[in-house]
Amino acid sequence: MNEVTLVMPAQADYVRLARMASADAGSRAGFDYEEIEDLRIAVTELCHVLLGNGARGTVTLEFRTSDGEVMVGGRSEQPGAPATNEFSEIILGKVVDEHSVRSEGSARVFALTKRGGAHRPV
Repeated sequence: MNEVTLVMPAQADYVRLARMASADAGSRAGFDYEEIEDLRIAVTELCHVLLGNGARGTVTLEFRTSDGEVMVGGRSEQPGAPATNEFSEIILGKVVDEHSVRSEGSARVFALTKRGGAHRPV
């Protein structure tokens, strides 16, 4: 298993770094192009959930990869007002196998798991 941690400013302009790290993690897990793109979409959506409206400080993302699977955890200690919506939930339900968003005190946290096609449970 490989692990990479990305710490970035809590600003929407930096979400592109999360997208690049997602693509790299998906590639290392052996994902095909569509699976990598699905992972990038999911991480983008969940980063916007962490940022909300008016986040401050930093966002930390932890990528864990193994053959056929990527797990991503995200955390913002000073999130903005929640920015989740029904459309985001529909997208996430289609592009990843598992995802969750929760509060931990004043922080907002997400977790997601994406498995490649050959590694998905039947």
